[in-house]
Amino acid sequence: MSDRDRPMGDNDPAAPERSATPSARRKLRVVALCVYLVLGAAYALTLPLGHAPDEPAHFAYVLFVAENGRLPHYYQDNVGYESYQAPLYYTLSAGVCKLTMATAEAIGWGVAPEQSPALNAPPTTDGPLPPQIRKHPWVPRAQYHLMLNAWREALSYSPVQRAGWLKVRLFTMLIGGLGVVLGWRIVRVLFPEQEWLADSVGAGMAFLPMYTHISAAVGNDPATVVAVELSVLMTLLVLRDGPTLRRVALLGLALGIGMITKDSANVVIPVALLGLAWSAGRRHEPEEHPSYLTDLAKRIAAQRWGLIVKRGAVMVAVMATVAGWWFVRNRMLYGHFMHYPANPQTQLPWDYYFMFPEHLWLALSLHLPMTFRNFWGNFAWTNIALPIWIYWALLPISLLPLPGLALLIADSRAGRLRWPEEQRRGFAVVLLTLLLMAAAVTAHALFIGIGGGSQGRYYFPVLFALGMLWTMGVARLLPERSREALPYAIAAAMLAFNIWSLVAIVMPFYREL
Repeated sequence: MSDRDRPMGDNDPAAPERSATPSARRKLRVVALCVYLVLGAAYALTLPLGHAPDEPAHFAYVLFVAENGRLPHYYQDNVGYESYQAPLYYTLSAGVCKLTMATAEAIGWGVAPEQSPALNAPPTTDGPLPPQIRKHPWVPRAQYHLMLNAWREALSYSPVQRAGWLKVRLFTMLIGGLGVVLGWRIVRVLFPEQEWLADSVGAGMAFLPMYTHISAAVGNDPATVVAVELSVLMTLLVLRDGPTLRRVALLGLALGIGMITKDSANVVIPVALLGLAWSAGRRHEPEEHPSYLTDLAKRIAAQRWGLIVKRGAVMVAVMATVAGWWFVRNRMLYGHFMHYPANPQTQLPWDYYFMFPEHLWLALSLHLPMTFRNFWGNFAWTNIALPIWIYWALLPISLLPLPGLALLIADSRAGRLRWPEEQRRGFAVVLLTLLLMAAAVTAHALFIGIGGGSQGRYYFPVLFALGMLWTMGVARLLPERSREALPYAIAAAMLAFNIWSLVAIVMPFYREL
């Protein structure tokens, strides 16, 4: 998987095709990133503070760290239900928040909370819906009152604190932009000669409405995207260029960053270990008609196990140096290395679906469509939905690459995809990361709660992989000469979809309230 030309088949969607207009490619990337930042700022300024999934609890965590200079104790400090989360995003955001509040106070901005009748009313979970809400039948009663309480909580903060809140939104948006860049870079490393493929993935990520929305709110999801992508990227570089001490140490650093960003980022650890083992092995090209067991035995025998152990020890040592303190702290405070406070009202026992297997299919039938809607666009607290016909239109578009992917599998089995071994292994790294993330998200939804766990944003750390597979499948169905136009078509379609979602769905909702 080097930057040199490789002999690949004509039917390979990643076959070498140098762009005839490299300057146009670069302009597309710069323009796409700039437009993403503008769109993100528009979402950040349009959505009232608190009107994103769990945003009040996330900001309470940030504000506590900014004002107290330490991490909260989940049970003693009464910070909120997100205060158990890994600390990296919140400590970085706390620095931004503290700097903003210090600047606001220095220029004499008011520090007293606003007086509003809304603040005098207790938090609600019931009550009549206003006429404006009744015009939007997709807004459930419980979600409306959730929005109301989030708005009330935001008003309880001083103007200085709300200024810090907005600045943290913009900071998170920059992190989301870094996620777009890293997603593009991963595909570029895996298919170095195929700029159109990487540019297509980058454009899709930048202009996906829900990704823009989540990146413009306070929360650790964009940071998780960056952490997972960093780990995958370093794994690919180790596979491509070899397991030198420097690369392995950087891989350990990336994994450690993920461990102190969010628990879900840990799914990359087994993938990185596999990539490290592959990179340390001697090159082994498969026989023309091998038996599976024979080929497997030869691959195992070809591994340099001493080198694997030494490099693995370096990786683990760096991981422990970066993130070990966090798990020791959890053990000392809560008695668990990975503290996740249980909620007996929603959390199911691990053997629930073994006792009631018929409930598994019912749960999955609810989980999959909810995840699909929340992936494409379901704004605020997943209560500002797109029209139902949009989701039905997006379903065949989402399934469009399946025939192309089937043809690619057939090409591979027939030997028409002549990828080098390092490239095959890199592709396997990406696929395995996607599968492990999908398994983790599904398990979380099944055992923690379908409603809260069926969030499409949980797939954003592997959005680059989903975009890559979609683009490769569609490209296989197109003439080769049309593949160069794919990035522009995807960018135009997704940008129009994003702007329409903001202007026609989100903004009118708040104008009517």
